[in-house]
Amino acid sequence: MIEKKVLSIIYTNIGRGHPFYLDGTIRHLEESYGNKIQLNIVDVFELSSGISLQLWRTVRSLYHYGSQGGIIGHIYNSIRKGNAPNRKNMILNLMAGGIRRYIQKNPFPALVAHPLLVPMISDLTTTYYQHGENAVPAEAIVRGVRKIYVPTSRAAMAFIENGIEEDSIIQTGLCIEEGLALKAGEFYNERLARLNRNNVLTGGFFSSGAEPKQHIHKIVLMISSLMNSNQKAIVFCRKGGKLESILTHRMGFAANYSSMSPDDIRLKLASTGILVFSFNNRREEDILVESLFPFLDYFVAPSHERTNWTLGLGLPMFILHPIIGTFSPLNRTILLENRVAVDIENDRRAADFISILLSLSKRHILADMARSGFGRFDVFGFMKTASHLAGDLMV
Repeated sequence: MIEKKVLSIIYTNIGRGHPFYLDGTIRHLEESYGNKIQLNIVDVFELSSGISLQLWRTVRSLYHYGSQGGIIGHIYNSIRKGNAPNRKNMILNLMAGGIRRYIQKNPFPALVAHPLLVPMISDLTTTYYQHGENAVPAEAIVRGVRKIYVPTSRAAMAFIENGIEEDSIIQTGLCIEEGLALKAGEFYNERLARLNRNNVLTGGFFSSGAEPKQHIHKIVLMISSLMNSNQKAIVFCRKGGKLESILTHRMGFAANYSSMSPDDIRLKLASTGILVFSFNNRREEDILVESLFPFLDYFVAPSHERTNWTLGLGLPMFILHPIIGTFSPLNRTILLENRVAVDIENDRRAADFISILLSLSKRHILADMARSGFGRFDVFGFMKTASHLAGDLMV
């Protein structure tokens, strides 16, 4: 029997974006290479203890509070920027303690998706970095890794222009959930037909994991704007979060906690117009999204990892403001340059959302946005990342 290769995968489990990219790659590795590769999947919280653990907990708190903007946001961003290759950073050294001890005891190649982790382990073991975002802010330019996985040529060029060897960069295509990527053409054709009919449309509404207050407020204003129209909406909420609380307690919507059959979804949308779905974790969210995605004609969200849907699946996007963090403004620029998204930059536009939506629909701009965002990029980034990783490990 051939001995399995071993790959360590280290999560930060802070926010949704970076962990989401690892999730998709792991699924493909398990499905296609489970008989050849053993995955040691850990996260920084289970590896850390003492001061190191407290610091990681502080970073997680800073993420939640910092995502509201303001001075705490600047503190969080400054920590994230601490991965410059020659910068002495005592805090990051302390945070790295348990992670480095784990690698020293398990000196296998490792895959990470958060740039903070790269300088913590890359001197100890062969390190692979999955950069799933289209945006490449300065702190994402990591060094000392074997391979960097990026979605597009534009992202690759950002690394190359910062001195990263081109041979170490692997272009994979957009990292989009497998269930959505496999049916991309079918969903797109059905959506485009609805958009071209200038008919009743259904929007998907998403907050970020940290649920910034200003984003939640705009979503509530937009939902309120749709309530007295014939338009439909499906809202995705973190169970126990701020958005779910407002929608269920203040606005009187019932929260659904499991996916429904397509017929039940149609009946519910026809009778209520607004559906609220809640989830406990990323996996539950992915299952809900896959079952409800065929109904979506556009979506509303911050410009984070879901921008891949806009660029790869032809799903028009409305971008929630304020634009928070370092990735989000760069993603927004890419979306606007490709003419696939529209800004909701203030409360006035959020409150008048129904007028904006109907105007864009009547002038066929939504349909044009869908066309601009379909067929231009490969959408099987997870599969290609897993395939290359497996091939590299087998050498």
